[in-house]
Amino acid sequence: MDAPRLTRRDFTAALGGIVLSFSLVPKVALVQEPARLPGSLQTNRTLDAWLRINADGSVTVFTGKVELGQGIVTALAQIAAEELDVPLARVTMVSGDTGRTPNEGQTAGSQSIEQSGTALRMAGAEVRALLIDLAAKKLGVAADTLKVTDGVIHAPDGRKVGYGELAAEVDLKREATAKVKPKPPAARSVWMTSCG
Repeated sequence: MDAPRLTRRDFTAALGGIVLSFSLVPKVALVQEPARLPGSLQTNRTLDAWLRINADGSVTVFTGKVELGQGIVTALAQIAAEELDVPLARVTMVSGDTGRTPNEGQTAGSQSIEQSGTALRMAGAEVRALLIDLAAKKLGVAADTLKVTDGVIHAPDGRKVGYGELAAEVDLKREATAKVKPKPPAARSVWMTSCG
């Protein structure tokens, strides 16, 4: 007995039809992309990549930009000093050390201030806020009642705590949020005093 022969036409008729579908809309990612950060913070996202508060109250600032005669390292030091409310003389710059500084690519024209300066301004503002929050807890007062002068946080009743005293407690091994607003231009003083 011969087996029944099935032609393509018979096979297609038996299926009744084939449905094909596709979508041009990409699949929704299961993991949400981190928020976009300004300047070089986008590619160097942790606060400790940019700043370190030392036990003596001084600040070490890290930048992937290098000095090519344009004064960029001085300008970046001024930006960090301004946002942290520390004297420029207490800021030490570490520049272009591939083992210690953020990878910021090349140093070119005004992009150094746009990229590195923006990152330092945002990181500095955030670190300053973290230090103020720590001081508020230590002093038992509201953070918005505190004032910072030369790296010392003052309470309305005269008590104070320096950045150096908080250095061991402040956790800078955290991702920057860029949600703390930097100082408005009218509140800046470092540039004016350092330029004479």
